[in-house]
Amino acid sequence: MNFQDTASDGWWRRLATWLDVRVRALRLEMQSFPADHPLAGGFRAEQLQAVLRLTPLTMAANLINASLICMTFWQTANPWVLGVWSALVAVAVGQGYRAWRRGGRRSSASPRALRRAVWHASLLAALWGAVPVLLMPGAGPSEQLLLATITAGMICAGGFALATVPKAATAYVLILSSAGVWALARAGFPLALAVSLLLASYGLIVLASVWSNARLFVAHLLAKAEAERHHQVIGLLLRDFEEHASDLLWEIDARGHLCHVSARLLEAFRQPLEALAAVPAIDLLAALQNQLPDEDQRHHLTELRVSLDRGLPFKDLLLPLPASGKTRWWSLTAKPLLTAEGRCVGWRGVATDITEARRANNKLTFLAHYDALTGLANRHQLRAQLAELLSTGPGAAQPCALLCLDLDHFKTINDTLGHAVGDGLLQEVAKRLLASIRLSDTAGRLGGDEFVVILQDVKSRDEVAVLTRRLLDNLHQPCQIQGASISLRTSIGVAMAPADGTQIDTLLNNADLALYAAKSEARGDFRFFEPRMATQTRRRLQIEQGLRDAMGNGELHLVYQPQIDLKHWRVIGFEALLRWRHPELGEVSPAEFIPVAEESGLILDMGHWVLGQACAAASDWPEAVHVSVNVSSVQAMSSDLCEAIRQILAGLGMPARRLELEITESVFLNESHATIQGLRSLKALGLRIALDDFGTGYSSLAYLRRFPFDTLKIDHSFVRELMSRGDARAIVRTIIGLARTLNMNTVAEGVEETQQLEVLAGLGCGAIQGHYAAHPMPAAEVPAFLATWADRARPEPAHLRRTDAMPL
Repeated sequence: MNFQDTASDGWWRRLATWLDVRVRALRLEMQSFPADHPLAGGFRAEQLQAVLRLTPLTMAANLINASLICMTFWQTANPWVLGVWSALVAVAVGQGYRAWRRGGRRSSASPRALRRAVWHASLLAALWGAVPVLLMPGAGPSEQLLLATITAGMICAGGFALATVPKAATAYVLILSSAGVWALARAGFPLALAVSLLLASYGLIVLASVWSNARLFVAHLLAKAEAERHHQVIGLLLRDFEEHASDLLWEIDARGHLCHVSARLLEAFRQPLEALAAVPAIDLLAALQNQLPDEDQRHHLTELRVSLDRGLPFKDLLLPLPASGKTRWWSLTAKPLLTAEGRCVGWRGVATDITEARRANNKLTFLAHYDALTGLANRHQLRAQLAELLSTGPGAAQPCALLCLDLDHFKTINDTLGHAVGDGLLQEVAKRLLASIRLSDTAGRLGGDEFVVILQDVKSRDEVAVLTRRLLDNLHQPCQIQGASISLRTSIGVAMAPADGTQIDTLLNNADLALYAAKSEARGDFRFFEPRMATQTRRRLQIEQGLRDAMGNGELHLVYQPQIDLKHWRVIGFEALLRWRHPELGEVSPAEFIPVAEESGLILDMGHWVLGQACAAASDWPEAVHVSVNVSSVQAMSSDLCEAIRQILAGLGMPARRLELEITESVFLNESHATIQGLRSLKALGLRIALDDFGTGYSSLAYLRRFPFDTLKIDHSFVRELMSRGDARAIVRTIIGLARTLNMNTVAEGVEETQQLEVLAGLGCGAIQGHYAAHPMPAAEVPAFLATWADRARPEPAHLRRTDAMPL
């Protein structure tokens, strides 16, 4: 017991010392604002207002906790004591509620208001402190737990709610904590002393938080007051500057001659003092005005003459003057000097050099109407012009055509060659647009690689088609941007007004629909808007939305089509073909959803998924059988493709030579060092690289010398016409000969007939792929196909000999 008393005395001494330090620190914070300072009342109002904001919550907590106490102890405690206590709590809650209702937003509060807050907090703490003191001794374990919990909660809640009035919070926490500690220490359960010490520590923590928050709150008020004071001082200085400061003072007498000529005025006129005093100032300005390059600027001097002749004050009158071969703009403000009789005896004013401000304003005006990168009209300017053209006023509506265009694969160019090259390309497109349109037309940029051209006063679609074709031909010329050779391709959508719309948004939307049609049907061409395009666009959006969940929903799957070696009549590999069954659209062709995946940025994740699935399937095939996977141009030029393939192969333990990547010639449309280096990195892994659809895209063959492909794939369009067109056979023979010369393999796609097989064999084609050998099949059917292929008869040699004799 002595130990307890000693520990308790030490605890109270440390607490008193700590509180004294906190109070001194808070007073130090507030010493700049004594009680009678004008700002002190506002500070006190802020303190009380912060408490009042939380009053509804604290009062609600009081009512809820009081209800719990009454319901729990009504049968065991003296009901008269509980009733009186409940009534007192209700009174305290009512007083708090009334204070909150009439509190409002006060601008000032007296010290007495703070003292009332301290007394109210102390009384409320005493009310709640009576609960554990009176009820704890006769309570059971569960009731004691409830009392301890409510006491701790009320300590924390009340302390934080009153934190902005630290004296009230301190009184509240100390009273309630002391009562709770005393009641717990006297309770009969085994851990009573430990719990009482725990509650005491909680009280100390709350007190520390209260004083810390109080200091922060006071610091906030001081900073706010200081900021307001600075704001007022700065406002006074600014007003003084606006009223008295000037860049250059000037004064003329009754004859119009300058007087009190300063050094700065001499510098502005760039003439000696004698010359300035010899003639009227208006004549000096006229001589300078004659040196201006733009005659239209000279009318400003006439405005100055009129203002001086009228004898009325003027403000911000603009006057251009030459300076070192450039034009500088001055703003003149002046008032007449009048005698007692009202007679003008001169003028006095200030001249402010506003050249830089005018340039900045002109730049802002330009940016408000024109694109900063290309100098073309921006969205705001384009809409304003369309609004004027589409106006329904009498005689105002004019026929026009709206062309929407964007650049094919611009994102790929930006990502691989850098944003500097991308910006240079956009600027080159702007130059070509301006060079291709008429003076009456307008070219603009909506943003990114989206451009718009407004063709005014067009009579028919034929006229628009001629202008659009000329525009495309100019845009499709190759260009050099920062050393990179770029083959520019773009698609254009055309909407005619008023036929396709008389509202701006309608016309823009219809031109966009036509652009989507041009990109999906024939990239690098243009299309006029047709009503059916809205349905096509909705389908495209449905496809894009469906693709985002296709992999997660298990809608994508791969099928495999075999490639047959013609010389040995054996299966050498399978091409993995991506298929998609949409829950509503059914089977969607890859030719339809792959471009959408590329444009929407989904192709990279989809391509990695295909690579992983195809390699996993091929890992179960014989070692001599490889798998071919199509890689889009976007995926082929991504920086992480090589590492992704390395991880896939390493995880499966599959040799790299069993994987063949099929790329298209579009990869070389904007060939750079990074393109070739990326392909060489893939080749360095040991992969096979095939050039798909050879001969149908990029017209240059120079890349065949710079990159050693393993395989050239002959497009099915040539194979399909082998038996009907001699030029198709000639092209196939050329491709096979070229591949043989460059030591590359050849695979003919789309072989469906025996006659096609015979012609290809006669021309020396290495392998075939198509329905003649087998339709694409799921991975589960590949082992059975391989097992039965050896028993399948190959074409008779006689047929092959007849092929050699066929005319080519």
